[in-house]
Amino acid sequence: MVVRGTVAYGGDLPGGLTGWLPIRCISVVEHDGSVTDTAGRVEEERLAILREAGLAAAEVYDGPQEGGGRLTDVQRRVVRAAEEETLVPLAKAGGRLAETFAGALGDEAVALRRIQEQCRDLYGRLEPERALAWALEELGELSQAMRRDESTVRVEEELGQVLVWALCLANITRTDAAHAFAKGFTAERDRQLRKHGAIRPYRREVPSC
Repeated sequence: MVVRGTVAYGGDLPGGLTGWLPIRCISVVEHDGSVTDTAGRVEEERLAILREAGLAAAEVYDGPQEGGGRLTDVQRRVVRAAEEETLVPLAKAGGRLAETFAGALGDEAVALRRIQEQCRDLYGRLEPERALAWALEELGELSQAMRRDESTVRVEEELGQVLVWALCLANITRTDAAHAFAKGFTAERDRQLRKHGAIRPYRREVPSC
């Protein structure tokens, strides 16, 4: 199993699924065999559980250790540093955002993944620096077209390039674009609900004639 960010690569999964899939829940198995499902916990609590489990797992590291099978201080610092890179995004992935993702896109998520695969087949995986430079160039051209109030056809052309390059960047970073979109969408929805108590999208005020 390979984990990158908030997705994991799995093969021979139920339903014949394989490839990069979103992490929707995380369960921690204790030494006594009990299982803790972290999905129902708040993010801070999930992170604390994962950190404790991660350090406990590292304690069985088969290498130079101090007496009693404990990690050295240096090894503990290495583990803690790795946690910031891995456990924090995992804690975010295993909560309500991930649960909401299951119904946020539905079949649309499958369609978006297919489009992302087509982008990979067409563009391949370029060097990150070159791909990012081209993506920023297209974003700049879109910004220019909008500021100049150019034709809809022109804006559509530039927006299409920005969207395609976003999928290319997802392929380069091995990120599931559908999962990333659903998380961003859900986060904004939750922000509006917290702030206004209802969905209140921004609408530009048009001065009366």
